[in-house]
Amino acid sequence: MKRALIGGFLALLGTIWGLAVLVFVERNPASEWFTPPGRFLKTVAETGMTLPLILAVLFLVIGLAVMGVEYFKKDK
Repeated sequence: MKRALIGGFLALLGTIWGLAVLVFVERNPASEWFTPPGRFLKTVAETGMTLPLILAVLFLVIGLAVMGVEYFKKDK
């Protein structure tokens, strides 16, 4: 139960950070971009929000993985 709670907290933290990066990037769009990376990724790179975005995705994935493992774990 404790690990599932920790996983939920990490997933929630990753979601909140990801939304914060999304809102920040939306309010500060890049003026020039090329099609392959797209405007969103170009703005993330220009504003220096790459590390927070990577951490947000990492926390979300780790949190969901921990909750998934705890959900399918068989109790004795």
